[in-house]
Amino acid sequence: MDLTTLQTLIGDLTNDPNHDRYSLTQINIELDNSQDVWNAEAKILKDTVTLTTTAGARQYALSGLTGTPISFARVTHRGIELQKKDKSWFDLYTSTDWTVDTGTPRYYLIEATDPDIQFLTVYPTPRDADAGANLVVEYIKRHTSMSASSDQPFNSSPLATPYHYGLGYDVSSRLLIRDPNELNVQKVMPYKKLADIAKANVIQVFKALEREEPLRLRGGKVWQGGGALWRG
Repeated sequence: MDLTTLQTLIGDLTNDPNHDRYSLTQINIELDNSQDVWNAEAKILKDTVTLTTTAGARQYALSGLTGTPISFARVTHRGIELQKKDKSWFDLYTSTDWTVDTGTPRYYLIEATDPDIQFLTVYPTPRDADAGANLVVEYIKRHTSMSASSDQPFNSSPLATPYHYGLGYDVSSRLLIRDPNELNVQKVMPYKKLADIAKANVIQVFKALEREEPLRLRGGKVWQGGGALWRG
């Protein structure tokens, strides 16, 4: 669905086809809010940036990111995934000044001096043997707000297209709850339920992209190569 189609759907669902009660501006704001939530949970808009480790450097500016990051999903060093922690974990579980510990990185954290300047910190601090290795940062970036009538949600991600209708129901439920009269209240929960079903389907679609195990069928059948194997 494009922006105009979603606005029309929301107008119909809220019994406000001319957008007298809920303006197009309000609708667009709520569409942004819904996309933010769905994207954060389903990890729809992913991107990566590759940094290079330097001996003695534990902090790396995340200045090469495309778009606005809303979360960091994964970081690898030499292809090995690092565990995400926060400063309180290091303060609690290390008995020394963890900022000066050296070794092959095993953990990372994200630090921000302000919303526009973020840093990746690895622990321990890389040594000479770790210099020159790739640090691959996978992050979830915010969608581009729709403005043109033909714009589609989630930067036109084709895998999300079948579930655009859920955004319409999600937005409608939140708009209606602003005016909790008897008729509106009757619609809010059914609309929210339909929206949650659509969101759950989106989450499953994007989880399936990262599935590591063969697809299982009932009875223990596992698809492998050109045929199916049975497991007891």
